[in-house]
Amino acid sequence: MSSLSPRDTAGTLVPNTAASSADSATGAIQRLVDQVAGFNVYVIPRPPLSLGRGGDSTKADASRIALTADLVRFEVGLQRPSQRSGVQATNRVGELVGRLDLCWVVIPDGVFARPDRPPSGTPLDSSQSQRFVMQEMTFQFGSGSDGFRSFGTGRTFPLMVGSETRLMVSAIGNVTEGTGKFRGHEGNFTVCGDLDERGFRGHIVLRIIDSDRTLRTDTPLLDIADSSDPDPATTILMWGAQKGAGPDLENRPSFTPDGTLRGLNIPTELKFLQLGFAYDERQGFRATDLRVGDAMGREVGFGRGSVPGATEAGTADSPFLFEGVAKYSFHDQKGCTVGAITTNVVEGRRFDVSMPGVPGGVGWRFGFFGPIVCGYGCFVGASGMFYGASGSFFQPPPGLHVITHFYFARLSDPNGKFRASVNQFR
Repeated sequence: MSSLSPRDTAGTLVPNTAASSADSATGAIQRLVDQVAGFNVYVIPRPPLSLGRGGDSTKADASRIALTADLVRFEVGLQRPSQRSGVQATNRVGELVGRLDLCWVVIPDGVFARPDRPPSGTPLDSSQSQRFVMQEMTFQFGSGSDGFRSFGTGRTFPLMVGSETRLMVSAIGNVTEGTGKFRGHEGNFTVCGDLDERGFRGHIVLRIIDSDRTLRTDTPLLDIADSSDPDPATTILMWGAQKGAGPDLENRPSFTPDGTLRGLNIPTELKFLQLGFAYDERQGFRATDLRVGDAMGREVGFGRGSVPGATEAGTADSPFLFEGVAKYSFHDQKGCTVGAITTNVVEGRRFDVSMPGVPGGVGWRFGFFGPIVCGYGCFVGASGMFYGASGSFFQPPPGLHVITHFYFARLSDPNGKFRASVNQFR
Protein backbone atom coordinates (compact mmCIF):
# COMPACT_ATOMS: atom_id res chain seq x y z
CA MET A 1 0.00 0.00 0.00
CA SER A 2 1.43 3.35 -1.05
CA SER A 3 1.29 6.17 1.44
CA LEU A 4 -0.49 8.51 -0.96
CA SER A 5 -3.99 7.60 0.29
CA PRO A 6 -3.75 6.23 3.84
CA ARG A 7 -6.48 3.86 4.98
CA ASP A 8 -7.24 5.93 8.08
CA THR A 9 -7.99 9.06 6.05
CA ALA A 10 -9.29 7.90 2.68
CA GLY A 11 -11.26 4.82 3.62
CA THR A 12 -10.50 1.24 2.63
CA LEU A 13 -9.10 1.10 -0.91
CA VAL A 14 -9.85 -2.05 -2.88
CA PRO A 15 -9.16 -3.25 -6.44
CA ASN A 16 -11.84 -1.70 -8.62
CA THR A 17 -14.16 -4.63 -9.36
CA ALA A 18 -17.37 -2.56 -8.92
CA ALA A 19 -19.99 -2.90 -6.25
CA SER A 20 -22.29 -5.22 -8.17
CA SER A 21 -21.91 -8.98 -8.22
CA ALA A 22 -19.41 -10.75 -10.49
CA ASP A 23 -22.23 -12.18 -12.58
CA SER A 24 -23.97 -8.87 -13.31
CA ALA A 25 -23.60 -7.08 -16.61
CA THR A 26 -22.67 -3.89 -14.80
CA GLY A 27 -19.88 -5.57 -12.82
CA ALA A 28 -18.45 -7.34 -15.86
CA ILE A 29 -18.44 -4.18 -17.99
CA GLN A 30 -17.01 -2.14 -15.12
CA ARG A 31 -14.02 -4.49 -14.97
CA LEU A 32 -13.50 -4.14 -18.74
CA VAL A 33 -13.63 -0.34 -18.50
CA ASP A 34 -11.07 -0.39 -15.66
CA GLN A 35 -8.47 -2.61 -17.36
CA VAL A 36 -6.15 0.38 -17.65
CA ALA A 37 -2.84 1.70 -16.43
CA GLY A 38 -3.70 5.04 -14.84
CA PHE A 39 -0.82 7.14 -13.52
CA ASN A 40 0.45 10.66 -12.86
CA VAL A 41 3.72 12.31 -13.92
CA TYR A 42 5.14 15.75 -13.24
CA VAL A 43 6.98 17.64 -15.97
CA ILE A 44 10.01 19.79 -15.17
CA PRO A 45 11.60 21.54 -18.19
CA ARG A 46 15.29 21.32 -18.98
CA PRO A 47 16.93 24.46 -20.36
CA PRO A 48 17.05 25.82 -22.94
CA LEU A 49 13.54 26.49 -24.16
CA SER A 50 13.19 26.94 -27.93
CA LEU A 51 10.65 29.70 -28.32
CA GLY A 52 10.31 31.50 -31.61
CA ARG A 53 11.99 29.07 -34.02
CA GLY A 54 10.24 27.21 -36.76
CA GLY A 55 11.32 24.17 -38.72
CA ASP A 56 13.86 26.38 -40.45
CA SER A 57 15.95 27.58 -37.50
CA THR A 58 16.96 30.70 -39.41
CA LYS A 59 13.39 32.02 -39.39
CA ALA A 60 11.63 33.45 -36.39
CA ASP A 61 8.30 31.78 -35.56
CA ALA A 62 6.76 33.09 -32.35
CA SER A 63 4.03 30.44 -32.56
CA ARG A 64 6.30 27.48 -31.80
CA ILE A 65 7.34 26.13 -28.39
CA ALA A 66 9.82 23.23 -28.26
CA LEU A 67 11.61 21.73 -25.27
CA THR A 68 12.92 18.62 -23.57
CA ALA A 69 11.72 18.01 -20.01
CA ASP A 70 12.21 15.54 -17.16
CA LEU A 71 9.37 13.19 -16.24
CA VAL A 72 9.21 12.49 -12.50
CA ARG A 73 6.87 10.35 -10.41
CA PHE A 74 3.96 12.24 -8.92
CA GLU A 75 1.42 11.05 -6.38
CA VAL A 76 -1.71 12.77 -5.09
CA GLY A 77 -3.56 11.58 -1.99
CA LEU A 78 -6.91 13.15 -1.17
CA GLN A 79 -7.59 13.12 2.57
CA ARG A 80 -11.03 12.56 4.03
CA PRO A 81 -12.93 15.88 3.91
CA SER A 82 -13.75 17.33 7.31
CA GLN A 83 -15.33 20.44 8.73
CA ARG A 84 -12.05 21.33 10.47
CA SER A 85 -9.54 20.90 7.63
CA GLY A 86 -11.81 21.20 4.61
CA VAL A 87 -10.63 19.34 1.48
CA GLN A 88 -6.88 18.69 1.37
CA ALA A 89 -4.45 16.45 -0.49
CA THR A 90 -0.82 15.41 -0.27
CA ASN A 91 1.27 16.18 -3.38
CA ARG A 92 4.49 14.16 -3.64
CA VAL A 93 7.00 14.90 -6.39
CA GLY A 94 9.42 12.01 -6.74
CA GLU A 95 12.35 10.60 -8.63
CA LEU A 96 13.28 10.98 -12.29
CA VAL A 97 11.62 8.29 -14.43
CA GLY A 98 11.96 9.52 -18.00
CA ARG A 99 12.00 12.24 -20.58
CA LEU A 100 9.44 14.25 -22.56
CA ASP A 101 10.14 15.90 -25.92
CA LEU A 102 7.47 18.30 -27.06
CA CYS A 103 6.71 20.75 -29.84
CA TRP A 104 3.60 22.88 -29.51
CA VAL A 105 2.32 25.32 -32.11
CA VAL A 106 -0.14 28.12 -31.26
CA ILE A 107 -2.97 28.13 -33.80
CA PRO A 108 -5.91 30.41 -34.66
CA ASP A 109 -9.40 29.46 -33.54
CA GLY A 110 -11.16 27.42 -36.19
CA VAL A 111 -8.06 25.58 -37.45
CA PHE A 112 -8.61 21.81 -37.76
CA ALA A 113 -5.44 20.16 -36.43
CA ARG A 114 -4.20 16.79 -37.74
CA PRO A 115 -1.14 14.73 -36.83
CA ASP A 116 -0.17 14.36 -40.51
CA ARG A 117 -0.52 18.04 -41.36
CA PRO A 118 1.82 20.69 -39.86
CA PRO A 119 -0.37 23.60 -38.80
CA SER A 120 0.02 27.25 -39.70
CA GLY A 121 0.68 29.10 -36.47
CA THR A 122 -0.12 32.43 -34.91
CA PRO A 123 2.12 34.33 -32.45
CA LEU A 124 1.81 33.43 -28.77
CA ASP A 125 0.04 36.21 -26.85
CA SER A 126 0.09 35.68 -23.09
CA SER A 127 -2.64 38.30 -22.61
CA GLN A 128 -5.37 36.19 -24.26
CA SER A 129 -6.58 32.59 -24.37
CA GLN A 130 -5.34 30.76 -27.47
CA ARG A 131 -5.52 27.28 -28.92
CA PHE A 132 -2.40 25.21 -29.59
CA VAL A 133 -1.63 21.88 -31.19
CA MET A 134 0.72 19.35 -29.58
CA GLN A 135 2.38 18.37 -32.84
CA GLU A 136 4.94 16.30 -30.93
CA MET A 137 4.63 14.78 -27.45
CA THR A 138 7.08 11.88 -27.08
CA PHE A 139 7.23 10.12 -23.69
CA GLN A 140 10.26 7.94 -22.91
CA PHE A 141 10.63 6.07 -19.64
CA GLY A 142 14.09 5.15 -18.35
CA SER A 143 16.53 4.61 -21.21
CA GLY A 144 13.68 5.03 -23.70
CA SER A 145 12.74 1.42 -24.45
CA ASP A 146 9.25 1.94 -22.97
CA GLY A 147 7.32 4.93 -24.26
CA PHE A 148 4.98 6.38 -26.84
CA ARG A 149 4.34 9.19 -29.29
CA SER A 150 1.15 11.22 -29.23
CA PHE A 151 -0.81 14.10 -30.71
CA GLY A 152 -3.34 16.51 -29.29
CA THR A 153 -4.67 20.02 -28.81
CA GLY A 154 -5.13 22.44 -25.95
CA ARG A 155 -5.66 26.02 -24.85
CA THR A 156 -3.83 28.72 -22.89
CA PHE A 157 -5.51 30.57 -20.00
CA PRO A 158 -4.03 33.87 -18.73
CA LEU A 159 -4.63 34.14 -14.97
CA MET A 160 -3.84 36.49 -12.13
CA VAL A 161 -2.53 34.63 -9.07
CA GLY A 162 -2.32 37.32 -6.40
CA SER A 163 -0.21 40.02 -8.02
CA GLU A 164 1.46 37.53 -10.38
CA THR A 165 0.43 36.89 -13.98
CA ARG A 166 0.51 33.24 -15.01
CA LEU A 167 -0.20 31.57 -18.33
CA MET A 168 -1.90 28.29 -17.50
CA VAL A 169 -2.20 25.65 -20.21
CA SER A 170 -4.33 22.55 -20.49
CA ALA A 171 -4.54 20.01 -23.30
CA ILE A 172 -5.72 16.53 -24.31
CA GLY A 173 -3.42 14.08 -26.08
CA ASN A 174 -3.99 10.75 -27.81
CA VAL A 175 -1.40 7.96 -28.02
CA THR A 176 -0.46 7.35 -31.67
CA GLU A 177 2.40 4.82 -31.42
CA GLY A 178 3.91 2.86 -28.53
CA THR A 179 7.31 1.25 -28.00
CA GLY A 180 8.42 -1.47 -25.59
CA LYS A 181 5.69 -2.28 -23.08
CA PHE A 182 3.47 0.41 -24.63
CA ARG A 183 3.53 -1.14 -28.10
CA GLY A 184 -0.01 -1.82 -29.36
CA HIS A 185 -1.71 0.11 -26.55
CA GLU A 186 -4.17 2.93 -27.04
CA GLY A 187 -4.88 5.65 -24.54
CA ASN A 188 -5.01 9.34 -23.81
CA PHE A 189 -3.79 11.91 -21.31
CA THR A 190 -4.62 15.38 -20.05
CA VAL A 191 -2.07 18.13 -19.40
CA CYS A 192 -2.37 20.98 -16.89
CA GLY A 193 0.35 23.41 -15.82
CA ASP A 194 2.07 26.71 -16.50
CA LEU A 195 3.99 28.04 -19.49
CA ASP A 196 6.68 30.67 -18.88
CA GLU A 197 10.15 31.64 -20.08
CA ARG A 198 11.54 28.35 -18.76
CA GLY A 199 9.00 26.23 -20.63
CA PHE A 200 6.07 24.04 -19.56
CA ARG A 201 5.93 22.87 -15.95
CA GLY A 202 3.05 20.88 -14.58
CA HIS A 203 1.05 17.67 -14.23
CA ILE A 204 -0.06 15.04 -16.74
CA VAL A 205 -2.57 12.28 -15.95
CA LEU A 206 -2.41 9.29 -18.29
CA ARG A 207 -4.94 6.53 -18.92
CA ILE A 208 -3.64 3.67 -21.11
CA ILE A 209 -5.81 0.65 -21.96
CA ASP A 210 -4.14 -2.52 -20.69
CA SER A 211 -6.45 -5.43 -21.52
CA ASP A 212 -3.56 -7.93 -21.76
CA ARG A 213 -1.98 -6.66 -18.51
CA THR A 214 1.47 -5.90 -19.91
CA LEU A 215 1.69 -2.56 -18.08
CA ARG A 216 0.26 -3.47 -14.67
CA THR A 217 1.73 -5.55 -11.87
CA ASP A 218 0.55 -7.20 -8.63
CA THR A 219 3.98 -6.68 -7.06
CA PRO A 220 4.12 -3.75 -4.59
CA LEU A 221 6.02 -0.75 -5.89
CA LEU A 222 8.85 0.95 -4.06
CA ASP A 223 7.72 4.07 -2.25
CA ILE A 224 8.21 7.34 -4.05
CA ALA A 225 11.55 9.06 -3.37
CA ASP A 226 10.48 12.56 -2.35
CA SER A 227 12.16 15.52 -4.01
CA SER A 228 11.61 19.27 -3.77
CA ASP A 229 8.25 20.61 -4.93
CA PRO A 230 8.73 22.78 -8.03
CA ASP A 231 5.47 24.68 -7.39
CA PRO A 232 4.61 24.82 -3.67
CA ALA A 233 2.06 27.62 -4.30
CA THR A 234 -0.17 25.18 -6.22
CA THR A 235 -2.04 22.16 -4.86
CA ILE A 236 -3.57 19.39 -6.97
CA LEU A 237 -6.59 17.42 -5.72
CA MET A 238 -7.48 14.01 -7.20
CA TRP A 239 -10.64 11.95 -6.85
CA GLY A 240 -12.62 9.35 -8.76
CA ALA A 241 -16.27 9.15 -9.75
CA GLN A 242 -18.56 6.27 -10.71
CA LYS A 243 -22.24 5.63 -11.19
CA GLY A 244 -24.08 4.46 -8.09
CA ALA A 245 -27.31 2.65 -7.36
CA GLY A 246 -30.64 4.35 -6.82
CA PRO A 247 -33.02 6.49 -8.87
CA ASP A 248 -31.30 9.75 -7.85
CA LEU A 249 -28.16 8.60 -9.71
CA GLU A 250 -29.88 7.79 -13.00
CA ASN A 251 -29.08 9.85 -16.09
CA ARG A 252 -31.88 12.10 -17.27
CA PRO A 253 -32.41 14.06 -20.49
CA SER A 254 -31.97 17.82 -20.24
CA PHE A 255 -34.37 20.01 -22.23
CA THR A 256 -34.41 23.67 -23.21
CA PRO A 257 -37.43 25.78 -22.16
CA ASP A 258 -39.04 25.07 -25.55
CA GLY A 259 -38.71 21.30 -25.07
CA THR A 260 -35.67 20.69 -27.30
CA LEU A 261 -33.27 18.00 -26.11
CA ARG A 262 -29.92 19.69 -25.36
CA GLY A 263 -28.00 16.94 -23.54
CA LEU A 264 -27.96 14.83 -20.38
CA ASN A 265 -27.88 15.52 -16.66
CA ILE A 266 -25.37 12.97 -15.29
CA PRO A 267 -25.00 12.38 -11.53
CA THR A 268 -22.17 10.26 -10.07
CA GLU A 269 -20.70 9.39 -6.69
CA LEU A 270 -17.32 10.94 -5.86
CA LYS A 271 -14.87 8.38 -4.47
CA PHE A 272 -11.31 8.18 -3.21
CA LEU A 273 -8.93 7.14 -5.97
CA GLN A 274 -5.42 5.70 -6.00
CA LEU A 275 -3.15 5.56 -9.06
CA GLY A 276 0.48 4.48 -9.02
CA PHE A 277 3.47 3.50 -11.15
CA ALA A 278 7.25 3.19 -11.02
CA TYR A 279 10.14 2.63 -13.37
CA ASP A 280 13.42 0.81 -12.91
CA GLU A 281 15.88 -0.48 -15.48
CA ARG A 282 15.45 -4.12 -14.45
CA GLN A 283 11.65 -4.37 -14.65
CA GLY A 284 10.85 -1.37 -16.83
CA PHE A 285 7.55 0.45 -16.53
CA ARG A 286 5.05 -0.96 -13.99
CA ALA A 287 1.68 0.43 -12.93
CA THR A 288 -0.69 -0.72 -10.21
CA ASP A 289 -4.36 -1.52 -10.69
CA LEU A 290 -6.46 1.55 -10.14
CA ARG A 291 -8.14 1.46 -6.76
CA VAL A 292 -11.26 3.20 -5.54
CA GLY A 293 -12.45 3.74 -2.00
CA ASP A 294 -15.51 4.96 -0.18
CA ALA A 295 -17.96 7.46 -1.59
CA MET A 296 -17.35 10.94 -0.17
CA GLY A 297 -19.32 13.25 -2.40
CA ARG A 298 -21.59 13.77 -5.35
CA GLU A 299 -21.41 15.18 -8.87
CA VAL A 300 -24.35 16.66 -10.71
CA GLY A 301 -23.25 17.44 -14.24
CA PHE A 302 -24.59 18.39 -17.62
CA GLY A 303 -22.87 17.41 -20.88
CA ARG A 304 -23.53 17.89 -24.58
CA GLY A 305 -21.78 17.76 -27.93
CA SER A 306 -19.92 20.94 -28.87
CA VAL A 307 -20.76 20.77 -32.59
CA PRO A 308 -24.49 20.52 -33.43
CA GLY A 309 -25.20 17.72 -35.88
CA ALA A 310 -21.72 16.17 -35.61
CA THR A 311 -21.35 12.42 -36.04
CA GLU A 312 -21.43 10.44 -32.79
CA ALA A 313 -18.25 8.54 -33.66
CA GLY A 314 -14.93 9.56 -32.10
CA THR A 315 -11.71 8.59 -33.90
CA ALA A 316 -8.03 9.33 -33.37
CA ASP A 317 -8.04 11.88 -36.19
CA SER A 318 -11.49 13.28 -35.42
CA PRO A 319 -12.55 12.79 -31.79
CA PHE A 320 -16.09 13.66 -30.70
CA LEU A 321 -16.06 17.13 -29.11
CA PHE A 322 -18.09 17.84 -25.97
CA GLU A 323 -18.53 20.45 -23.25
CA GLY A 324 -20.45 20.79 -20.00
CA VAL A 325 -20.85 22.16 -16.51
CA ALA A 326 -20.89 20.29 -13.20
CA LYS A 327 -20.94 20.80 -9.46
CA TYR A 328 -18.74 18.59 -7.26
CA SER A 329 -19.73 18.44 -3.58
CA PHE A 330 -17.40 16.87 -0.98
CA HIS A 331 -18.87 15.33 2.18
CA ASP A 332 -17.48 14.46 5.60
CA GLN A 333 -18.07 11.11 7.32
CA LYS A 334 -21.51 12.25 8.48
CA GLY A 335 -22.54 13.12 4.93
CA CYS A 336 -22.44 16.88 5.53
CA THR A 337 -21.08 19.07 2.73
CA VAL A 338 -17.61 20.46 3.46
CA GLY A 339 -17.15 22.33 0.19
CA ALA A 340 -18.07 22.30 -3.49
CA ILE A 341 -16.82 23.61 -6.83
CA THR A 342 -18.66 24.41 -10.03
CA THR A 343 -16.68 23.78 -13.22
CA ASN A 344 -17.07 24.61 -16.89
CA VAL A 345 -15.54 22.05 -19.26
CA VAL A 346 -14.73 24.09 -22.33
CA GLU A 347 -12.95 21.33 -24.25
CA GLY A 348 -13.56 17.60 -24.15
CA ARG A 349 -12.36 14.90 -26.55
CA ARG A 350 -13.99 11.45 -26.77
CA PHE A 351 -12.53 8.40 -28.55
CA ASP A 352 -14.37 5.18 -29.37
CA VAL A 353 -12.96 1.93 -27.90
CA SER A 354 -13.66 -1.58 -29.16
CA MET A 355 -15.28 -3.76 -26.45
CA PRO A 356 -15.85 -7.25 -27.95
CA GLY A 357 -18.61 -9.22 -26.28
CA VAL A 358 -20.38 -6.13 -24.92
CA PRO A 359 -23.78 -5.12 -26.37
CA GLY A 360 -22.97 -2.60 -29.08
CA GLY A 361 -19.29 -3.48 -28.87
CA VAL A 362 -18.10 0.11 -28.37
CA GLY A 363 -16.96 1.97 -25.28
CA TRP A 364 -15.49 5.41 -24.80
CA ARG A 365 -12.31 6.95 -23.43
CA PHE A 366 -11.97 10.68 -23.08
CA GLY A 367 -10.16 13.70 -21.67
CA PHE A 368 -11.42 17.15 -20.72
CA PHE A 369 -10.54 20.45 -19.04
CA GLY A 370 -12.02 23.79 -18.08
CA PRO A 371 -11.87 26.48 -15.40
CA ILE A 372 -13.27 26.35 -11.90
CA VAL A 373 -15.88 29.12 -11.97
CA CYS A 374 -17.21 29.14 -8.39
CA GLY A 375 -16.44 27.67 -4.97
CA TYR A 376 -18.57 27.03 -1.89
CA GLY A 377 -17.74 26.19 1.72
CA CYS A 378 -14.00 25.57 2.06
CA PHE A 379 -13.61 26.41 -1.65
CA VAL A 380 -14.94 29.99 -1.42
CA GLY A 381 -12.52 32.17 -3.40
CA ALA A 382 -10.67 29.17 -4.89
CA SER A 383 -9.35 29.51 -8.44
CA GLY A 384 -7.79 27.08 -10.84
CA MET A 385 -8.43 24.41 -13.45
CA PHE A 386 -10.54 21.26 -13.47
CA TYR A 387 -9.45 18.39 -15.75
CA GLY A 388 -9.19 14.63 -16.08
CA ALA A 389 -9.42 11.40 -18.07
CA SER A 390 -12.14 8.75 -18.07
CA GLY A 391 -13.43 5.48 -19.47
CA SER A 392 -17.04 4.58 -20.07
CA PHE A 393 -19.66 2.33 -21.59
CA PHE A 394 -22.87 4.20 -22.33
CA GLN A 395 -26.41 3.46 -23.49
CA PRO A 396 -29.02 6.24 -23.71
CA PRO A 397 -31.46 6.39 -20.76
CA PRO A 398 -32.78 4.13 -19.41
CA GLY A 399 -29.90 1.96 -20.63
CA LEU A 400 -26.72 0.91 -18.86
CA HIS A 401 -24.05 3.50 -18.03
CA VAL A 402 -20.71 2.37 -16.55
CA ILE A 403 -17.97 4.92 -15.98
CA THR A 404 -14.80 5.62 -14.01
CA HIS A 405 -13.56 9.21 -13.95
CA PHE A 406 -10.09 10.38 -12.94
CA TYR A 407 -10.83 13.93 -11.74
CA PHE A 408 -8.36 16.68 -10.78
CA ALA A 409 -8.48 20.25 -9.54
CA ARG A 410 -5.31 22.33 -9.85
CA LEU A 411 -5.72 25.14 -7.33
CA SER A 412 -3.79 28.32 -6.66
CA ASP A 413 -2.76 27.76 -3.04
CA PRO A 414 -0.04 30.19 -1.85
CA ASN A 415 -1.07 29.75 1.80
CA GLY A 416 -1.30 25.94 1.71
CA LYS A 417 -5.01 25.84 2.53
CA PHE A 418 -5.58 22.72 0.42
CA ARG A 419 -2.21 21.01 1.01
CA ALA A 420 -1.96 18.19 3.55
CA SER A 421 1.40 17.30 5.10
CA VAL A 422 2.79 13.94 3.99
CA ASN A 423 4.57 13.42 7.31
CA GLN A 424 1.41 13.55 9.43
CA PHE A 425 0.14 10.38 7.72
CA ARG A 426 3.31 8.31 8.12
